[in-house]
Amino acid sequence: MLCNAECLFVGGFDEADMLAFKNTRERLRDETTFKDYSVCSSTASCEAMASTRPLLLLVLCSLTLTDAQFRLFNLRASDLSANLLGTTDAYVKVFCGSSNLGETSVSRNEKNPWWEEEFTTYKGQENDVMKLEVHDSDILLDDQLGVCQRQLKLGTHTHDCFLKKGGTLHYTYTLG
Repeated sequence: MLCNAECLFVGGFDEADMLAFKNTRERLRDETTFKDYSVCSSTASCEAMASTRPLLLLVLCSLTLTDAQFRLFNLRASDLSANLLGTTDAYVKVFCGSSNLGETSVSRNEKNPWWEEEFTTYKGQENDVMKLEVHDSDILLDDQLGVCQRQLKLGTHTHDCFLKKGGTLHYTYTLG
């Protein structure tokens, strides 16, 4: 009888990713590269498969890990429109699929900001929509300068997005 198994690449997942993979299973064995969590109808059926366990886990991992690593980097903008005071304090909010990945720092008084932050998640999938919202930070209410949306494809891609209120957002992402 086949065991219900799942695996985690050591050091490859953050806490949220581990919680997504873990159900309520007992730990039976630790392999060098994988942690195997299994529940079987009988302990004997799992022990009989012990010699093929590493190969089985590799196959199961390749079948169950449909999500890919998504990384957004090299975020910068050019020719952003100024507010009434003549300055722009821009930042970017980053979304991938249904996940809010966070936001960049505010780049003060900069018409052509370059943000050093990188955003990464293991929950990205091909055809997910990435959304980048560019905002101008103000004292009372932040103005939205524009929104960029793109359907994700495997590989590394560099894009430019023209913002509704003027300026261009430049970025690079990798999915895979």
